Amino acid sequence: MKNIIWNVLLSFTIFGWIKAEIIFPEHGMTLNYTHIMLRWAQEPDCNLYNLVVINSSNDTVIDIHTDQTIYIDQTNFNWDQDYVATLTPISDSENNAQISDTISFSIGPAYTFADLNIEIINTEDTQNGLALFSQVSPNFRMVAIDRLGNQVWNSEFAYINHWNKHGQLFGMKDGRGVEVNFYDEILWMTPAGTEIDAHEIKQIPNGNYMGITTEYQLGPIPIGSWTESYQNLGYIADGQTNEFTWRGTKIIEWENQSQEEIWNWDPFEHFSMNDYDSLEGRWWSPINGSSYGMIFDWNHVNAFHFDEEESMVYISSRNLSRITKVSYPDYNLVWNMGPPSDFGYGDDNICTDLLFSCQHHIQLLEDGDLLFFDNGKLSEIFLNDQYPTSRIRRIRVEDDAYCETIWEYELPQELYGHSWGSVQLLDNGNYFIYTHGSGYQDGSICTLLEVSPEKEIVWRASHTIPLSVWYRGYKIPSIHPDAFTVHVDRFKTVLIDSSISEGIIVDENNQNIIFTIYNHSGYSQPYLYSFNSENESFMLSLDTVNIESGGSHSIIIGTDELQGINSTEIELSVKPLYHQWSSLDLAFDVFHISGILSNSHRSSIPTSLRAFQNYPNPFNPITTIKYDLVKDLQVCITIYDLLGNIIKNLFEGNQLSGSKSIQWDGTNNNGYSVSSGMYVYRIEAGNIIHTAKMILIK
Repeated sequence: MKNIIWNVLLSFTIFGWIKAEIIFPEHGMTLNYTHIMLRWAQEPDCNLYNLVVINSSNDTVIDIHTDQTIYIDQTNFNWDQDYVATLTPISDSENNAQISDTISFSIGPAYTFADLNIEIINTEDTQNGLALFSQVSPNFRMVAIDRLGNQVWNSEFAYINHWNKHGQLFGMKDGRGVEVNFYDEILWMTPAGTEIDAHEIKQIPNGNYMGITTEYQLGPIPIGSWTESYQNLGYIADGQTNEFTWRGTKIIEWENQSQEEIWNWDPFEHFSMNDYDSLEGRWWSPINGSSYGMIFDWNHVNAFHFDEEESMVYISSRNLSRITKVSYPDYNLVWNMGPPSDFGYGDDNICTDLLFSCQHHIQLLEDGDLLFFDNGKLSEIFLNDQYPTSRIRRIRVEDDAYCETIWEYELPQELYGHSWGSVQLLDNGNYFIYTHGSGYQDGSICTLLEVSPEKEIVWRASHTIPLSVWYRGYKIPSIHPDAFTVHVDRFKTVLIDSSISEGIIVDENNQNIIFTIYNHSGYSQPYLYSFNSENESFMLSLDTVNIESGGSHSIIIGTDELQGINSTEIELSVKPLYHQWSSLDLAFDVFHISGILSNSHRSSIPTSLRAFQNYPNPFNPITTIKYDLVKDLQVCITIYDLLGNIIKNLFEGNQLSGSKSIQWDGTNNNGYSVSSGMYVYRIEAGNIIHTAKMILIK
């Protein structure tokens, strides 16, 4: 009985039924976002698709026609709602019947404790997009909002510490470094058992992954104001005896597939233990109850940047107020950037006049400038500030020896951030800033700022919960970086040698196969595509093409080799290079027709039955099924559940030609009401079969 539905689907092809199946979201899914993407497969002979979505109140949310096989809506969906989507293909052939596909899905609740106070100062100068931030306290949440503060995505699936320009997400889950997507799927994980530091993980251009791990080594307890306290605990604390555990953090590269460690940068091998923090009070932390216990938190790497062009790694060591440039893969130290030697953070630093401290989120811009968040926790000492002050620093290193300040922004007193923090250069030239907002004395709260190059705040968002903690904030174009479609030209249903088939048609006027990739993602994305055929009629094609957001690219494949061959099969694969989990792997028959394709080549598909989608759909408690008979026929109408079990034998008998309708009241053959859910109705009229889905809601 379960094979009935598959037999019915087969009969769609035999008799020319056109059915566009919704492939995302899947039926019954609960989504954690309100910017909804619906995708479906291209159908032969179709030039338009009608997409209708209704909510649980039977209000129409969407009713659009599109020639694409994807639709993304950013305005019409709400949290905590149920929806039903119906897709109907519109054929360019009068001989093909159209069958709708219907799915239901839900949107979960918003996180109310992630609400923000929004201030829009200058709409025109604000870059379009969403604000993404990682909240780690008081609740563990990832949230994206639009410029008005409306929450459009949330997740507690993983902790995100890095987002990149291709829309990849990296972070931590269950103690392991991960790459995830906006649909809460794990794409990659660090090896089990590896102690990962949560500050940053990312994929580097060669496809491997880099992250931060820990290294421990015994070292001395330096002489300082803390010496007596350690001696009272039984330590020698003479500045020479290696007796106390130092925690170092290092950079590791893992091979993508095997997860094998293939490169690492260890501070114990490249830094001197004579350089350590004596000003911020790191040596007091173990005694006063550090989260690391009786361990000295030494260099504390909190960010790194891999530069493919120069093959360099830039490393931020927060507790040393140091940025390091290291050549890859040979570990040669190019420079350390940090305070003058007077402060004990190194004797050979460059750019000592910058006097930044406890910095976060370093990155190398496309023009070679370094951009980072200068927390300024030691700025009272280093810069004689009246109170500790955080700054945004954009600097240019000349000859690996001197620094020029390109842009600097001083955060107001109440937005000083003693820790955390991030900055992002936007496409419109603005800077998107996150500060913890710990402030001086009274302080403020976690705050996002968009600041113009002229240092004017154009947009601001602040948390409504004091003492909350975020890690980083980003301005992103979309939560669907994987959104793309492929359209194949001249995909038709044809009659060849008395057989009805579907495939790509090549004739005397159209000797090429053309497929077009459309980028709907909001991001500029490279796409990897491959193309081959079963009998080597076409040369294998493999290439990568970069497509701007909203753009498209057509690939033309010559078919000269197909002369004299009636048909072949081709395989087409298209993958976003950085989102290969969203690949489209397609197969098509290709038919070579002598002369020019015309209506005579279209299938003479029987049209003695014309069926329509039931209405209303969803329904409660009654729905009507309508159909037209061109001639007198034996008709059988049956209701099935999704497992292929017969629910109701609705009608069986001879009917005269004309318009017909029949109702189903949601009961089974025993007269009992059936439960809510999706059902299939099947109309057999002579040798023609029509099926469609319908949803009963109670």
